[in-house]
Amino acid sequence: MTTTESTTGPADGPILAGLRVLDLSHQYSGALSASFLADLGASVIAVEHPTKTSIRTMLPRKGEQSMWWSVIQRGKRVITLDINTGRGRELAVELARGADVICENFRPGTLEKWGLGPADLTAAGVNAVMLRISGFGQSGPLSGRPGFGTIAEAISGFAHLNGEPDGPPTFPSTTLADGVAATFGAFGVMAALWGRGHNGPATGVEVVDMALFEGLFRIIPTQIATFHQFGAAPHRPGNKLTSHGVLRNLFRSADGKWFVVSAVGPAAIRRILLAAEAVPQMARVDAGVMMSDPAAVVEFLDECDALLHAWAAEWDYATLEKRLREADAVHQQVFSAADIVADPQFQARGDLIEVPDDVLGPVLMQGVVPKFPGRAHTVDRAGPARGTDNASVFAELGLDEATIAALRADGVI
Repeated sequence: MTTTESTTGPADGPILAGLRVLDLSHQYSGALSASFLADLGASVIAVEHPTKTSIRTMLPRKGEQSMWWSVIQRGKRVITLDINTGRGRELAVELARGADVICENFRPGTLEKWGLGPADLTAAGVNAVMLRISGFGQSGPLSGRPGFGTIAEAISGFAHLNGEPDGPPTFPSTTLADGVAATFGAFGVMAALWGRGHNGPATGVEVVDMALFEGLFRIIPTQIATFHQFGAAPHRPGNKLTSHGVLRNLFRSADGKWFVVSAVGPAAIRRILLAAEAVPQMARVDAGVMMSDPAAVVEFLDECDALLHAWAAEWDYATLEKRLREADAVHQQVFSAADIVADPQFQARGDLIEVPDDVLGPVLMQGVVPKFPGRAHTVDRAGPARGTDNASVFAELGLDEATIAALRADGVI
């Protein structure tokens, strides 16, 4: 069912083979962005503080191993190094000289304080793209403030738009803003690399500046345009999106299964109504009700929504699912992790992979995304123990065993 291979087909090399990444991140978003690059074949060296690592403290943990660490540090070589020391800074600069990409997510000004900012590294001969993820970005009046994903979800408008209409704003139960910022960050890195490769010789450090709130803000399509054009901020609609001209909601079957239907446009709406045998409503769709004035559209969709709630409550999910499938309607049962692990689509896509973990043994986790048919992308190990790769990485910098031992004794590594 599972494998460390997440793609099948001819074994062409990984798409990012040869890309060298230095990951200085100490929090989730930066480390995840570097993880995306590692998944696609980049050689990533992750720098961890010799004693303090926030990610390792996160729950759930099995023994001392955090599930977060196992997943987001997968496929990387991990070393310990205190870059806030003179010798640590020197070694960080040497590592940076060998990198194409540097990832970091300290508060703005921190690397500059340590002599590792973009100007410092450029002066030291570093030629790389630097991804900088921070709560509020490298500029603006809030740039110096600390920020985690929850703050980004609050300021971006996301929390305001989620939850029931008469309830409080609702935050996601997982690291949504961090994940979106990490994805935009990886996109920014690749854009910068392309630009440096196609627009003449590149020298020095080029910054990709990513604020945690900006990725989530960017993917919310209409809140600002709506406010600008109508003079009112959109309010959270709950799971029902009739105010968007969309037939979507969460429903519960007679046997207690939760599922969603979603339809944008007359043809898709008609399919859902066909499954529910709502003949009068289908006739109104065919007659062009979806192109009437907005208030009439919302009134019609609210009527359909109420009809679907009554229909869902009348039948078990197997019957509902059969009718929806026969009508080619967009629908889906709400999955838990147990449902995901058992699902053949996830298995067929290579979205469930077992990755070796030095502490836990094989760990089931997400596969590589996106897919590159014809290329082999393999995750060879989960996030390793502290300092696992110290000997090999520092030896590549020319340090002998005695020097490495002395660095360890001094608390530099």
